[in-house]
Amino acid sequence: MNDRYSFSTTLSLSLPEAETLVRHALETEKFGIISEIDIQAKLKEKLGVGHPPHKILGACNPKLVYQALQDNPDVALALPCNVVLREEHGKTFVSAILPSVALRPFEGDRVRETAAKAEEALARVFATLAAS
Repeated sequence: MNDRYSFSTTLSLSLPEAETLVRHALETEKFGIISEIDIQAKLKEKLGVGHPPHKILGACNPKLVYQALQDNPDVALALPCNVVLREEHGKTFVSAILPSVALRPFEGDRVRETAAKAEEALARVFATLAAS
């Protein structure tokens, strides 16, 4: 599913189980994970507070990133594409901002083309997840 600014789906899995599926679906579409933030662990470490399982995966398709950066180096401000996993009551909510939304402020024809290609790839990722 997508709304006006993001893709999203809900998986009837724990976050670790959902993360395995998400990583595989991203890899199939040539996205690698270049950063990872375990929000639950960071909030415990920095603030000593409990928080449900919650993770941000920084996904990157190097070929698409390179194309966009050639047109407008400021695109780096919107990278990587964050895929968010949040577990509640045994289900994991997965979401990612639409590349067309994330890259809207940046000028350049190649930036627009890259956003469209990335959005098509992420649409396939979320379709795969929804079918799981």
